[in-house]
Amino acid sequence: MKKVFVLLTLLSILFNVSVADACTFTIDCTHYSALNAAARSALMPGWGQGWNGQKTKGWIVFGIFAASVTGCILFNREAENNYSDYEEIGARNSSKYDDYKDNLNISRILGGVALATWIFAVADAYFVGKSREEMYVRKHFDIQMCSNDGVMLKYRTKFSI
Repeated sequence: MKKVFVLLTLLSILFNVSVADACTFTIDCTHYSALNAAARSALMPGWGQGWNGQKTKGWIVFGIFAASVTGCILFNREAENNYSDYEEIGARNSSKYDDYKDNLNISRILGGVALATWIFAVADAYFVGKSREEMYVRKHFDIQMCSNDGVMLKYRTKFSI
């Protein structure tokens, strides 16, 4: 409890003492680009496909990724349970060891499917985004209003052809 209190105190001091201009860091992810699409798919497979306008493909990629990760976790958990049961029995020719190996192999296969789906999602989002980048005009209109106390209101919009 003391560690949490000290951490919260230090964070509040850090944020209250800092100068707003010196600590401002902005990443603009509003413009359409292949890197934005790939970064979105790296964070959540299928999001980059949705950003590229391929919503059905995005949901399919996300569904495959989510199902394979869930299956990998569940089969790995079942393999651990089977192995602990096998150790309790102590018999070398027990069927629990075969169940353990089967579940472990299925877990590894599903983990490979999840990894392959993630890599596919990032690469596909990048290459589809690269082919569609030329369709978008990268002109942004910014309206900024600043007050004396450091509060800033910013509105940004983009146009596409």
